[in-house]
Amino acid sequence: MTKLLVTVHQARDLKREDGLIGKNDPYVELSIGRLLNKQKHKTKVQKNATGVVTFTDEPFLFTAKPDDSLRVEVFDDDLISDDDIGSTKIPLKSVFESGHIKQWYQIGEGSKFRGEVELELTVQPE
Repeated sequence: MTKLLVTVHQARDLKREDGLIGKNDPYVELSIGRLLNKQKHKTKVQKNATGVVTFTDEPFLFTAKPDDSLRVEVFDDDLISDDDIGSTKIPLKSVFESGHIKQWYQIGEGSKFRGEVELELTVQPE
């Protein structure tokens, strides 16, 4: 197993979950694995965000292998229950092949498009 550093830089065009006037309070959850061996990290909530949302370049370290996938979920923080803005799954094979990727990833597809998240993924040398 190899170390994978994932940095959340920013998000854009996020679907508003609090109506036309309300602003999102987005955060991103990242996870690799399932059930008992699931690794999970969460960014800080960005209050009253509109347009491009800048995360404080929060780096998260995972243990991963090339056949794993990184699940990216974006939520709107609310008092009672957080709203699910959208998600995507990123296969890690190409990251392991190149060693480093920084790009925008689409959240949702087609009519279910919910925005984009910019991530930087770096395989850490052992």
